[in-house]
Amino acid sequence: MNLISIISFIICILVLLSAFRPYADVFSPGRLFTFIWALAIGLTNLKFSGFQHEWSTEIWIQVLIGPLAFLIGVLLVYAINLDKEIYSITALRSEKNLYDINKNKLYLAVIVLFLLFLFAYVVIYIKAGGVTLFSANPGKTRREFTMFGIGLFLHNVLLIVFFTTVYYLVEKENKVKRRILLFTSVSSLVLYGITLQRYQIFITLFLVIVLLYYHTYKIKFRFIFLFAVVVVIFFFIVSSFRAGEILFYVLYRISKMKFSPDYAVFTEPYMYVVMNLENYARSIAKNEFFTLGYYTFDFVTALGGIKHWISDYFNLVETPYLVSIYNTYSAFWNFYRDFGLVGIFFIPFLGGVAFSSLYYSFRKQPTLLKIGIYSMFLFAVIFSFFNSIIGFLWFVYNLFVLALIFKFINKDSKNIG
Repeated sequence: MNLISIISFIICILVLLSAFRPYADVFSPGRLFTFIWALAIGLTNLKFSGFQHEWSTEIWIQVLIGPLAFLIGVLLVYAINLDKEIYSITALRSEKNLYDINKNKLYLAVIVLFLLFLFAYVVIYIKAGGVTLFSANPGKTRREFTMFGIGLFLHNVLLIVFFTTVYYLVEKENKVKRRILLFTSVSSLVLYGITLQRYQIFITLFLVIVLLYYHTYKIKFRFIFLFAVVVVIFFFIVSSFRAGEILFYVLYRISKMKFSPDYAVFTEPYMYVVMNLENYARSIAKNEFFTLGYYTFDFVTALGGIKHWISDYFNLVETPYLVSIYNTYSAFWNFYRDFGLVGIFFIPFLGGVAFSSLYYSFRKQPTLLKIGIYSMFLFAVIFSFFNSIIGFLWFVYNLFVLALIFKFINKDSKNIG
C-alpha cells in the first residue's frame, strides 16, 4: 500500500471516529464529503486494475482542486459562524412544536403527487409497451421508460415518501389517513422499483433518514452506520445470487484486476468507485475544448428542449476517452469540461459556501423545508465522486416542488424556547 492510500484511509478513520463524539452532527457539511473523497482517493491509488494509470503531479493537482475548493468554501462559512448561536441536535429533536404544518393540506398534497405519479406511470407504460422487470428486453425498456415533461412525475416517488414521513411526524391521531399515505408510499416505491431504476430510491431513503435524524431520537450515528453496513451486505448478497461465480470471474478478467481471483467478488464495488476518478484524470489530460456551461446547467437546455439539438449540432460525446465499460467521471468533470481550471475551483468553492450557509441557516432557524433542501444537496455532495446530479432537470424539479408544497402547507414556524 502506498503513502497516499495510507494517508487517505487514516483520514477516513479519523472522520469516522469524530462522528462517535457526543452531540456530533453526522450530517455536517464537510464530514461525509471528506470521508467519501478520502475513501475514493485511497482506493483509486491502490491501482488494482489494469485500466488504471499512474497520474502525473499536474493531474493530481487538477483532480484535487475541486474537492479542496469545496472544503475551503465549507470551512470559510464555518469560521464565520464559529461564535454564532445555533440550536443543538438535542434541541431540534426534543422540540415537538417547532414545525406548524397544516395536516389536511399536507395529506392533500401527497394524494395529488401520487395521482400525478400514477398518471405518468400509466402513460409511459403504454408508450414503452411494458415495465422493465417483466420485459423480454429489460435494457431497451428501461431506456424507453420515460417521456419528456410527463416523465418528471415519476420522480414524485421521492416527494411522496418524504411528505408521508412528515405527515407521520406531525399527525398521530388520524390512523385512516396515515394508512392511506403509507399505501401511496409503498405503492410508489414498488412501482418505481420494478422499472429497475435505483437512484431515486436511494435518495428517497436518504432524505427520510436525514429527516428522522434531525427530528427524532430514533436515528443516531450507530443506526446510520449499521444501516449502511446492512445495505452494502444486502446488495452484495443480491449481486452474488444474480451474478454467480462465473460472472464474477468474467468481470474480474474484463477489469484486468491485479489481485488474486479468490477475491474476484470485490471487483465490481472496487471498479464502481475508482473508475470515476480514473476517467476524470484521463479526460483532464485529453480534453481539447470547453463547452461553456452545457453540462453544468443541464436542466436549462433540457427544460428548453434544445439539449439534444445542441449535442448533435456540436457533435458532443457524452462519455469521451473511455477505456473500459465504466462511464462516469465524478461531478467535477462537468465543471472542468465546461470551464477548465476556473470551473473546478470557483464552482466547487461557491458550492461549498452555499451548502455550508444553508446548513447554518437551518441550525439557526430550523424549518422542515430547509431539512428537505439540505438533505437533497447533501446526497448530491456525497455522490460527487460518481457524477453531478444538481444540474439535472429531475433534481431541480424536486427542489421546486418541495419548496412549493411547503409554501402550501406551512404555517408560521415557532421558535424553540
